[in-house]
Amino acid sequence: MLSKIFLSSIFFLINSVNLYAAEGQGGMPQLNPSTYSSQLFWLTIFFFLILFLNHFLFLPKLEKIRLNRKNTIDGYVKEAKEINDSIIKIIDQMENDLKRAKDEYNSLLKDTYEKNKAFYDEEIKKINVKVEKKKITFSNDLRKTEESLRKSIPKICIELSDKLYENIMDEKKSGSIKEFEELYRGR
Repeated sequence: MLSKIFLSSIFFLINSVNLYAAEGQGGMPQLNPSTYSSQLFWLTIFFFLILFLNHFLFLPKLEKIRLNRKNTIDGYVKEAKEINDSIIKIIDQMENDLKRAKDEYNSLLKDTYEKNKAFYDEEIKKINVKVEKKKITFSNDLRKTEESLRKSIPKICIELSDKLYENIMDEKKSGSIKEFEELYRGR
């Protein structure tokens, strides 16, 4: 491409030398064919200078900036993917930890419930045994008290009748248990 441009500019220079113009003519100097060769020379020099500056100075800098931007963006995308992957791993780990904690909690709750139920049942059994013992003791005491009351009823009745007789008749009389038993049997 550069060689074609260079050859065409040389060809134009050679052809412009053959052109001639009248010296006495006035007009615009840039349109004077005698100045074409110097204009083409400087145009070619500046064209190639700008072309080389663009090609070897500015375009590599732009390409370097583009590559840096691409690398930066790719780095950020890669870092974002890594962060996203680590977040997904953390979320999975948290869910696993939560599930494990729930399982441990449920297991602990079940074990504690079973232990407390067993303890409760044992305490109920102990209390029932104590209640039964107290019930038996109370029944025995009640029977003993009933027997002692039954044995003391004749004596109490005699004392009561003696007091009633004394209050009613103003005489003192004492009865005996034999009389009471005869009366009780006679009925």
